[in-house]
Amino acid sequence: MRGFKKHYNAIIAGVCVGAYYINEHIINSLYVTKEVLLAPVITFLLPKLWNLFSKDEEQEDIVLTPEKRKRVKDDAITANDQLQKQTDIQGRIERLLGEIDGADRVIIHKFHNGGKFYGGKSTQKMALVYQASRYKYYKIDNELNGGEFNLEKTGSILKKVVDKRYLHLTMKEDKKKYEFTPYFQLLEEDGVEANHLRILRSGRDTYRNIGLLSIHFIKRKKRSINQKEIMLIDKAVRDIQLLLVDDLKGYPHNNII
Repeated sequence: MRGFKKHYNAIIAGVCVGAYYINEHIINSLYVTKEVLLAPVITFLLPKLWNLFSKDEEQEDIVLTPEKRKRVKDDAITANDQLQKQTDIQGRIERLLGEIDGADRVIIHKFHNGGKFYGGKSTQKMALVYQASRYKYYKIDNELNGGEFNLEKTGSILKKVVDKRYLHLTMKEDKKKYEFTPYFQLLEEDGVEANHLRILRSGRDTYRNIGLLSIHFIKRKKRSINQKEIMLIDKAVRDIQLLLVDDLKGYPHNNII
């Protein structure tokens, strides 16, 4: 009886061990089968389905009913040459803002004579006419954002820009030179760390100084402009100068220099 019980226990143990290994084999086989079956789906089928749906979204066009009416000749939008010039200039400074590393704001000031005074002479001023900023709260909100900024408040800064055609200021390094210059103080109070200035001119054989293009660096102190950025600014200045010649935006009535 004891021998039978001993053999019985051995048989039961063997059956249990065998069942365990069979179960493990089945589970492993199912796992391998799952991997084998899912691999082609993940590798080949899903990307094709994704591309198919993406392609359909990209190619979807909105079709509007054709306009049967005729446009009037004096339409204020399409016939407005000034508006076309102004949107072109605005687009160019927005593009320049994205091209210059670290730039946070690009603005254009136009020079004007500010009107005649009792002495028969005029005070030279400049008006901010175009502005592009990286963030809405970077827009200028001080004396520079107007049409009556006296050029005398730029001190010797403007003279250097006119003579050299450019000037690159860093607030920290140039503070000793211009700490009492109102233009420099306004930039400093506005959080500007560096300012790259370019003179804007009109004419071919002879020229007239018509304004300033100014790039502001607020988030970082831009010590210098590299060669690639110089070329990009040069191109923008050339194009903007041509467009500004006949652009009347920002000029007081009959007060063009």
